Amino acid sequence: MDNLSLIYGKHAVNEFIKKHPNLIKKVYTANNFKIDIGNYNFQIINTDAKKIESLVGDEVNHQGVVAEVKEFNYKPFAEALKEMNNDEPKLVLILDQIQDPYNFGAIIRSSSLLGVDQIVILDHKQVFVNSTVVKTSAGTVYDMNISKVTNLSNAIKDLQKNGFWIYSTHLNSESSDMRKVDFANKTAIVIGNEHKGVSDLIMKNSDMNVFIPSTNTIDSYNANVATSLILYHVANYIGKLK
Repeated sequence: MDNLSLIYGKHAVNEFIKKHPNLIKKVYTANNFKIDIGNYNFQIINTDAKKIESLVGDEVNHQGVVAEVKEFNYKPFAEALKEMNNDEPKLVLILDQIQDPYNFGAIIRSSSLLGVDQIVILDHKQVFVNSTVVKTSAGTVYDMNISKVTNLSNAIKDLQKNGFWIYSTHLNSESSDMRKVDFANKTAIVIGNEHKGVSDLIMKNSDMNVFIPSTNTIDSYNANVATSLILYHVANYIGKLK
């Protein structure tokens, strides 16, 4: 059961059914769950609370409803580039080896809320979309375009050729306070690994290094919080938030 992609909770499941009914495989319910759409092609299994808890654990508020959804499909990066080849404001998130599925899921959820057009990850040394990521993202991963690439530096160069400016989040003597940066209409933000940050090569290939201001009480924000803060700032700056 650990490999299943699951959505749980009445509101989350109903919202997912409304948006992606074709991605639902089964719905397990222990409380006569009412589906808000008329026609559906998936199986509804009436069961008990123990079965629900065997799927998602007893520590989450599943409300007696769990949906099993289909495997996530990644978007080819070349296809994503073509779709972003226009003059509209664009916001891309590049993840440099995020390895915690809870961080990845939370980052995806924030990205969905803040108008990110595309997420780019490595096809190695990086957590992929799994059941934990699906749960943590509250199903929003299926609303997000995510591409896997073999080389982030090459992906950065392709983005630059298509009019993007690349901003790595890193605190060093050459970094600029994000509040003082004129972010480009086509912006790509790089978030680094939870422990090592953005790699030296990625920083070298970026157009600018930026930092997120803080009181410096502790070392730094965690990857999820840092992503949310800078995405909100940039999305607001380039007009993605209406």
